[in-house]
Amino acid sequence: MKLLSIITGVLLLAATASAVRVSDINQAVVERIYDNYQLDPQYYQVEVLASSLKTDYNDSLDIIIESLSQKEPRGLFTVLASLYKDKVFVEKGQVRLRINKFAEVLVTTAKIERNEVLSEDKFTLKMMDITSLQEQPVESFDAINGYRSKRNLFIGRILTSDAVEPVPDIDVGREVSIVYTSGLFSVSTTGKALQKGWTGDYVKVRNNDSGKIILARVVDEGAVVIDP
Repeated sequence: MKLLSIITGVLLLAATASAVRVSDINQAVVERIYDNYQLDPQYYQVEVLASSLKTDYNDSLDIIIESLSQKEPRGLFTVLASLYKDKVFVEKGQVRLRINKFAEVLVTTAKIERNEVLSEDKFTLKMMDITSLQEQPVESFDAINGYRSKRNLFIGRILTSDAVEPVPDIDVGREVSIVYTSGLFSVSTTGKALQKGWTGDYVKVRNNDSGKIILARVVDEGAVVIDP
C-alpha cells in the first residue's frame, strides 16, 4: 500500500512537472507572438490551443516564429515555432493559437430603424471583442456624423462602416425638378426619383408628364439634369 502511494505520488509529480514545462514553453511562444506581430496586449489576447513542441523551456532558448498563412493574426491561427539554443537548432513544431482582438467601438444603446439619421445619444463607446467581426467597426461618432443607417440595428450591436451611409441628396420616391439644357434652350418638368444619389451621381427618374424613366445627374437636393 505504501509502495502504491509512493508510485502514485511520483506519477503526480511527473505530471505536474510536465504541465509546468508545457505551460512555460507555451508562455514563451505567446510572448514571442506578441513581439513578432507587434500585438498590443491591451487589444489582443493570445492563447495556445495545441502545441507539438516537446522541449523543456529555459531562458537560453531562442524561439523563431513563422506564419503558415498570410492572413491577419486573428482568430484561429497556426505558426511554426523553431527552437534554438546557443544558435544550435533544437526542435521545430506547429503551435495552434486563438488570437482574440478587442477595440473601443460604437455600440448601439437603442434600436435604430433603416434610413434613420444617426444621433450620438443612441451609442456608447465600449471595449468589445471584434475577433469574428467581418466588417470594419466604427470607433468614433465624428466619423459618421450626418450619416444614416442602411439597415435596422438592434440594441447591443457593434456599429460597422457597412451599416451606415451619408444622407443622400436625393432619396427614392423624392419629387425632383428635371432640367434639360442645350445651349440657350432650357426646359424643366417634375419627376420622381427611383434611386438614391448624391451630387454628381446618375440616378433613374420617372418623368411625371410622360411616365418615361430617364437617367439624370443629381445637382442638388431637389434637382437633376439630363446631360445633352
